[in-house]
Amino acid sequence: MIKQYFKQAWYLIKQNKLFSGIYIAGTALGISMVMVMAIINHMKTANLYPETNRDRTLYLKTIIITPKDTTLKWHSSGGFSYKSCNMFFLSLKTPKLVSLEMDPVSKFVSLPNDSYLNRVQVRYVDNHYWDLFSFQFLFGKPFTEVDFRSGLPAAVISESLAKKLYGTIDVIGKYFECGFKEFRIAGVVRDVSYVLSGTYAQVWVPYTTTKSYNEEDNYHDGMIGSMRNIYLLAHSADDFDNIRTEVNENIRRYNAQSAEWNIDLAGQPDTKREEINRFWSNVGPDMHKIMLRNLLLVLLFLLVPAINLSGLNSTRMEQRMSEMGVRKAFGASRKKLFNQIFTENLLLTFAGGITGLLLSYLFISVSRNWILDLGKQIAETLPEGATVDFSMSMLFNFKIFLVVLLVCFAMNLLSALIPVFRSLRKNITDSLHIRYT
Repeated sequence: MIKQYFKQAWYLIKQNKLFSGIYIAGTALGISMVMVMAIINHMKTANLYPETNRDRTLYLKTIIITPKDTTLKWHSSGGFSYKSCNMFFLSLKTPKLVSLEMDPVSKFVSLPNDSYLNRVQVRYVDNHYWDLFSFQFLFGKPFTEVDFRSGLPAAVISESLAKKLYGTIDVIGKYFECGFKEFRIAGVVRDVSYVLSGTYAQVWVPYTTTKSYNEEDNYHDGMIGSMRNIYLLAHSADDFDNIRTEVNENIRRYNAQSAEWNIDLAGQPDTKREEINRFWSNVGPDMHKIMLRNLLLVLLFLLVPAINLSGLNSTRMEQRMSEMGVRKAFGASRKKLFNQIFTENLLLTFAGGITGLLLSYLFISVSRNWILDLGKQIAETLPEGATVDFSMSMLFNFKIFLVVLLVCFAMNLLSALIPVFRSLRKNITDSLHIRYT
């Protein structure tokens, strides 16, 4: 019986190609827009190479410091100093590990005694960085804790940079110059797409190789400095509240002891979802407002096509009223007729879903250089030489597609229910004599 329903539905779809095309296009439009939103959110928050611990990592970027003198109506904000990191984070007991990173910078690299310069993005990190992120080492290994603590000029470079400099990735132990300082290559890792802008770089070196890592702003009790990314890796997400409590206790203790300053973290540490929505150094994200905005956008993308399809379905059912009357006259029950129309909607929605999925991939591919800036207060400039490449794990998440397809199918079904029930409730005589004008 089900097979017969599908055969009849497929025949009717082919018979009315204009209606089928409009229906599929309307469904595809809604699904493609929602899928674009879902894919972007997936890229920014899911566990992807090399950021495979996003779901159990907390993030801090900025510190806010205000004078205790209430007559002074100002505050300062910026990165953390090494002193403040040591005071508030490196002493934490709950996290599995704590990693510090300075702001990434753009520098020139070259081979020794070679005048040809390549501009690259450089990250100044610690040795725990390699335990936090799951980089795939093609050759060699990360710089060691000894390298880090001693400030030795060891570096990890990307596969593409190794090929550009040496024509091969087997370059362990060789040297290159970065910022006119010579570094020994300790490891070569698989390239990171700029989609993962939090870890994207071509060169990673110990931050102890630069003198500025422990520089402090003396005016603010040495609390503001050059550490712009603090990572707190939890054993599991269940530890987040305990980590926040421990961090807040360290802040409270400082504020109680300091005679001049109060420190505020504006709601940090953040989850990954909160971190990507934090645009200002002194104001935290309003996640309830952001979630409501996203929900309204999803409903808008799904409801507008559903309302249009409802009108289309109503017109179509009026056209098919005589057909319904004839089938009733030959003994077809309302249930059978409803199942037939339900099957038609199922096929059309499925075709629209697949089309919408392909359209979303096409849209993201065409707009790859700016699509990830959607929703940001300030657009980021793509670094020189950076490529925005998408892996299959970034683009396709079966659970997301299934949920969007089911929601869209539900909306389409609801858009068809009223016209279908109205037509099926008419008696045989009225159905046979109705004329569509």
